[in-house]
This record gives sequence, structure tokens and C-alpha cells, in this order.
Amino acid sequence: MGKQVEELELTANLLELFEQEKSRSPGNRAIVFWYDEDAEGRDLEEIRRALEEHGIQVWELTENNAFQTKYRVEVEEKETSFLIYAPFNRPPDRQNVLLDILLYSAEFKTDEIALLAGELGLDSALARPFLQRYRVFFREKRRKEKFRRFSRLQGDERDWKAAVFAVLTQAKSTEPTDLVRSVLERGLDEEENEALNQIRKFAHLEDFYDWLYAHFGLPGTDSPSLREVFGTLVRCHAVTCTPELEKDLPLLDTRMPNTCYVFLEDWLREESGRSVLRPLLKQLEADWGLYGRLKKLSPDQVADCRTFPVADQVLIEYLNEMLLNHGATGCGLQEMIDKRLTAPWAQEPRIRCVYRFFTHALTMVLYKEEGQRDHRKMTGRDWVKAYSEHDYKIDQTYRKMMWIYSQAGMPEVFLSELVDRLTQWYEEEFLSGLAGYTDQLMAGKLAAQWPIDGVLQQARFFREKIDPIVDRSPERIFVIISDALRYEAGAELSENLGRRLNAEVSLEPMQASLPSYTQLGMAALLPGEVTDIDDQGTVFVEGIPAKGVSNREKILQKAVPESSAFRLDDFIHLGKEKGLKAIKGQRVIYLYHNRIDATGDQQVTETYTFDDVQQAIDELVRVVGKLTGTFSAKRIFITADHGFLYQHSAVQADQLAERVEGSVMEQHRRFAIGRELTVPPGGQKVSLDYLNLDLEAVVAKGLNRFKAGGGMKFVHGGPMPQEAVVPVIQYREIHGQARKKEEQRVDVRVAMRSKVITHYRFNVLFFQEQKVSQDLRPRHIRAALYRGEERISNEVNLIFDSEQEATERHQEVTFTLIEGRYPLGEACVLRMEDVTGSETELYEEEPFELRVYDV
Repeated sequence: MGKQVEELELTANLLELFEQEKSRSPGNRAIVFWYDEDAEGRDLEEIRRALEEHGIQVWELTENNAFQTKYRVEVEEKETSFLIYAPFNRPPDRQNVLLDILLYSAEFKTDEIALLAGELGLDSALARPFLQRYRVFFREKRRKEKFRRFSRLQGDERDWKAAVFAVLTQAKSTEPTDLVRSVLERGLDEEENEALNQIRKFAHLEDFYDWLYAHFGLPGTDSPSLREVFGTLVRCHAVTCTPELEKDLPLLDTRMPNTCYVFLEDWLREESGRSVLRPLLKQLEADWGLYGRLKKLSPDQVADCRTFPVADQVLIEYLNEMLLNHGATGCGLQEMIDKRLTAPWAQEPRIRCVYRFFTHALTMVLYKEEGQRDHRKMTGRDWVKAYSEHDYKIDQTYRKMMWIYSQAGMPEVFLSELVDRLTQWYEEEFLSGLAGYTDQLMAGKLAAQWPIDGVLQQARFFREKIDPIVDRSPERIFVIISDALRYEAGAELSENLGRRLNAEVSLEPMQASLPSYTQLGMAALLPGEVTDIDDQGTVFVEGIPAKGVSNREKILQKAVPESSAFRLDDFIHLGKEKGLKAIKGQRVIYLYHNRIDATGDQQVTETYTFDDVQQAIDELVRVVGKLTGTFSAKRIFITADHGFLYQHSAVQADQLAERVEGSVMEQHRRFAIGRELTVPPGGQKVSLDYLNLDLEAVVAKGLNRFKAGGGMKFVHGGPMPQEAVVPVIQYREIHGQARKKEEQRVDVRVAMRSKVITHYRFNVLFFQEQKVSQDLRPRHIRAALYRGEERISNEVNLIFDSEQEATERHQEVTFTLIEGRYPLGEACVLRMEDVTGSETELYEEEPFELRVYDV
């Protein structure tokens, strides 16, 4: 009955029979015959060892050793007890040459099926046909143990077969979902599929196919195949998502298309499932000519096709063509992207990356179609306002698009034409147009008087932002100065920080000092006045050199004695204990962060600028969390010494101006400071009277670069708003009674009067009750229909993150009921689970009534 002694009862019964026979024998000898009709796969070793311990020899009878058996038992070992084991049925008496020995011996008979049923806890009478048919499966002890874990005592033959198949396929359970997946993930080649081979070896493959076809509603066939089942699943899913494909796909009959759809939809939603399904679906795409069929559909219909990976290829080609040659306004391209982002294959990092690229590329095209804003009617104050409210978004969108394209490893070579086209517009029209007006402002007023009235000045930052808090509040103030954090990056950082719980965040533009470079910008952000720049370019504040953290700390302490300055990384690496000790009793802490400028200012690394901008934003978000958590920071300012211009294309010869000559103290690609400076064509002299310095400065006009040292792509020092308008972020941790204990999210409800389900496919309308804001965050919902604890529909994930008005905050979703008998009037619920955070929580259950007539 098994390779080991599963058969304790069997061995015990044998020993009991031998004892009975020995007690009747004068010589205390017994001979027992065992004709084992269920011998296939049996291992006698455990039984042999148990009997030999009691002095009983096991002799195996074959078709050809009857006379050898007779001689051994009756001549050679007349006093030895024997179990004569015959692994076949008992022959008729007339053909049994050992009948004479059998007549004076005993025959061991057992109802193995009854023993097995008892061992498995099954009803012997009910389970006998099943156990008889699957007796080979139950020969192995481990299989029996696994069967017991899977089987239902009150089940029927279908349940028992499912348990056998689950054991042989190594499925997680007997649920059809797990069982079928376990088979399909081993491939569609039936000869190579190890799960099918196990069923073929230890069970009955025809039974498995009968079970499989019945579950998915396929009609019986004399030649079942895994490919037919998989093809049916895929076709049902594809046609449900995209009905327009029905006439183009092979006709595969099933009476349970919804069951097929929900099975594949659930599997596609899992990352591990997609890795299994991708090669199988790719083969079907080729066999069915899906690429050509999808190309004939409208883009909206392609966006609906959740089944095939090739749908993304078709839609991406369409988006690329539209943005290259046909424009974007009024085409609903973003709606297609948003719809596609909910599809299973768009959850793959590479595909999601491509759609993120197109989101930014689309925004760039819309900016392009919007036309250049009329800057020429603006004053200097309006120039800053226009940039800080609108134009920075173009810089930000372009940076994100290029970062995704060049840093995220996108292999789509065909997108390079779109990148080149948008780069050309960004640099030759947007930047050049903005540069032209900036030059006009400089020539008209700003060259002589750089500070703009009504705009926060870098040189007044400490006086206007820090001093008032020091005077009126005992709060400790952290000031993070991130080198080259330009305004658009600050806007993204501000938005990210605004998502933190109990955070009050504001963003304000500040006009940086001109020339817009590190030494002058860092000095201007300190308390006091810039008093000098020496021949080596060192900037002095109140007579103290402002170069280096230790000197800046001295300048800080001259204004506020309880002050400290650190490199940001050095401070964070101190850890909690040393860090708190270092700032004990301090009122103002300056922290210097250098991620962007350290990379951009080096010619060999400047191409990584956008990557470092993203890293800087991420780092600063983490730093704020560290400061508020570990160091109990309540108020944090984040600003920059200057911004930067970045040009992806090669700098043309006509953008290169000659070097500035004269008594030059400091010179770079976009500026020079000194005395008696020349002003080459392409340059503009600016007054430094606003700093009360007896010096001159020359800055590059437009997008020009001087023939000086440094990189060509990443530059700063000039008056362009990208260089000279920097962010001031104020972060305040809310505490006391106003502090929120948990994040507040938008509310969601089902916006339907009638909640009666009359068809297997039906739509549910969801409504997001409030706009997403800094105080109300998005909510992620997982929804499905349940009858009790049984899910009876597909499952959908929804994101409610709209910032639009109420009329735009609806989402309509299609649910598909699994086929079944639903008594008229039976209740079910639409269960909505909140999956926004790391833990899943029940959000709401909306009751529905089932009145499905088209069974």
C-alpha cells in the first residue's frame, strides 16, 4: 500500500493472521498466501522488515517460480514461516500449481479500499468507485497526507478529484483558480508540462480534462487540449474588454464566458501572473494576427483592450504619431493614457514609464499649441509672476520628460524624433522667447537696478523671513540651502512636502542676486550685508569671508549667537544623540545641500543634471522627515543660492560670446565680475550698486555662453528666470489641537438611485465627493460584488484623485458577474476596500439586489 508502512493496520493484520496459524500448527509454523491484485507501485520493504523481525520470511511469487517455491517451502525450509506474496490476482484452482500448499495454508485477504477510506476519513461506500479508480495515486504516503489536507470530508467525487489534481500539480489549494494556474504556468506543451505528466502518471488525464472543461463551460470533446482551454480564456477576456474584436478572433465555444473573463482578469492583475502569461499571450498574438487587427480599431477601443501586451505597442505608436504630426488639443489623448494606466500590462515598470513619458510629452505639446505668452507687455514684477505661476511648469514638464526618457532606460528608439522635436521647440522658441524679453527688461531697467519692487530679494531673506520668527517665537528654525535648486524643482518639492500629514507648506518666488552664482547667492542668504568681493572672488559679509561652512556659521552667530551651520549630509550622519547635542540651545540652524550643482558644474557629469534634480528632491523630502521626526523640527525653510539653465542640444557657434577681459575676479560661462570689464557682443553690463559694491559685472545675453571654463549644457550666472528666480519653501509642522491624527482622504460613494442588477454585465457610477487638496488626499479603492464571503464578480482598482469640479469627479466602471444561479431578489453587496496605505481596510458595503433574468 505504500513505500513505507502507511499500512500499520495491514502489517498488524498480517501478524495477527500468522499468530492464529501458528497456534493451530503443531510445529509453530505458518504459511500465508497473499494474492495482491493492487500490487502496482507497492513497496514491500517495510512489510518485509516487520515480518522478518518476527521470524517470517517473505517470498515473492512470480509467474515462473512456482516449482522453486514449492521446493523451498516443503523441502529446504520446512520449519520456516512464509508469507508467499503474489503481485497478481489469484489464478483459478485448476491452473494453480500451488493449490495443494494453499489448501493447508491460510490466505491473507483485505479490503484495501475500506482501509484507505477509513484512513482518509471518507465514507467507504460513497468513495469506493473513486478510490478504486485512483488507487495508484494513494500508494504514496506523502500524496495521501496532502490529499487529506486538501479534501473535504463532506465533499463529493468532484471535490476529491480536485484534491488529487491539486496534489499532483502542486497547487496552493483546490480552488479552480489556483489549480488551473498551476497547470498553465508550466506551459501549453502537453508533453513537456510536468503537471499534466504527474496527472497522467498517477491519476487519469481524461478526468482532469473533464473537470477543466466543465469548470469553464466548454463542451466535451474526444481530443481535449490545454491550448483550447487557454485560447477560450483569452478570447472571452478580449471580447469582454473589446467587443469589436469578437468577429476577428477564432470562435471558441463556452457557456461560461464571464467565468473565463474573471479568471484571466484576476490573474493578469498579479505581477507573477503577468510574467507567466506574457509568453503565452505573445504566441497567441502572433497566431491570431493581433497587431494588425488592433491597428484597425479606434485608439479608444485599443485603450480598452486589457488582454494583450501588443495593445500597448499599438497605442504608443498612435500617441507618438499624434504628437508628432497632428497635435493634441481636443483629441482626448490624456484620457486614453489614464484609461490605459489602469490596464494590467501598464503596471509593468517599462510600459508605465513610457506612458509617464507621454503624459509629459503631451503636456509639452499642449503648451506649444497654447502659443507663446505675450511677455512683451509685462513689467519686471509681472515677469517674475508669469514665471512663478506659469512658465516654470514648462521647465518642470520638460525636465521630467527628459529624465524619464534618458535616465529611466527607455529602449523606444522611435520616440527620439518626438524628443528632438519637443527639445527644439523648448530651446528655440520657449527659452529663446523668454530670453528675448529678459534681455529687453535688462536693457530697459534691470541692468541698472536689478532688484524688482514687490518681489522678495535674496539679500533680504534673513531679515524678512528669519528675523521676525526669532524675535517673536522660541521656535528653532532650520534653513536648508540646496545649491542650484531652481524654482520648478522647488515647486515639485513643495507639492511633495504638502502631502505629509500635519504639514503646512507655502512656496514663494525670490529674486536671486545677480550674477546668479554660488558664492554671491550663499552670502546673500546670510544675515547682514555683502561688503566686498576680493581679487580671488571671495565674497565678504560684514567683513567676514562667506566661503566655507565655518565662516558662514560665524556670520550667522554675529546676528543670532545661538546659531549653527552644517553640511546637510554631515549633520544627518551625526544621528539622533550627537545631532541633538550639536544643536542644543540653538535657534537657527543652516544646512547646506549640494546635489545638483556638484554634478551640473562638472563638464563630465553635466548630462546627469536632471537625474540629480530628481535625487535632490527625493533627498530633501527624506531630510524633512528626518528633521521633524528625529530632531522635532517645527519650522523649516528651503531655498537656493541660484537656479540654472540646461540645454540638451549642442550649443551653436552663434551662442558663444568672447571672454570678458579686464580685471576679472570671477568668470564662468554666463557671467564675469571685476573692474574695467569689456562687454563682448552677446554680453550685457550690469550694475552692482544694489550691493553697494564698487565693482562691475557682465552677464551673457539670451542663452549665450562666454568662452570661459565649465560645461556647456548646465549653466547659471545670468538673469534668466530659470537662473535668477529661486524658491522659498516654508514648511511648518502643525501641532497642538490643530494636529490631525490621521491623513484625511476624499470621500467616495456610489452615485446610483437604482441598485438592482439585471444583467451579467452592468455599470456602477462612483462619485468623488471632494476635490483633492493639501488637506484632502486621494483615495484608492478596490471594489467587487460579494454574496456573503463569495466574490461573484471581477475586481477593479480605482483611484480617486481628481482636482476638478463636481461634474468632472465621476467614474463609471463595468462589473461582470460570474455565471451562476442567482435567485430573483437575492441580496449582494458591492464591497469597497480602501487600499491607499499599506493595510487594506473595509471602506463601505453598498447593498444591491440580484434580478438577473438572462441566465
